[in-house]
Amino acid sequence: MSRGLQIALALLRIATGISLLGPGLNKLGWFAHPALEPILANWAQHAPNGMVVRYLHLVAPHHAGLARVVAVGELGLGTLLVLGFFTPVAAGVALVMVAQFHLASGAMFQPTYLMGQNGLVYLLIFPVLTAGRAGVALGLDGILGRSMRTGLRPL
Repeated sequence: MSRGLQIALALLRIATGISLLGPGLNKLGWFAHPALEPILANWAQHAPNGMVVRYLHLVAPHHAGLARVVAVGELGLGTLLVLGFFTPVAAGVALVMVAQFHLASGAMFQPTYLMGQNGLVYLLIFPVLTAGRAGVALGLDGILGRSMRTGLRPL
């Protein structure tokens, strides 16, 4: 892989991490006052199909715990992606987390899902980061990988 492509993937990884960190920071208050229940109720009222309604009824009783998981997930995964640390794992978990959000909100069933910045294109960034080894350039994955190849030197 060319150095230019590695840098481009690193910049995509960092931007994606920041896009998770921002909403995660906005959800810090969810640790004290989980605010997910009214969001889930609103989504259920406007659900595009029965599958989404069933999914929301399954997760709604766990809204307080899920609110905290969402906040920790966005903050933790965003941080890992910005740092380029455990990039394939972080990108894989972020893919599942974002897909769950897109399903629960009903966004993936809207015609606009194929257009814009928040739809399918955003979701597909995560497999690209995983397959493209996006943590190699400008990331801790690359630094650790290079140090492991050179071997540990005795003190």
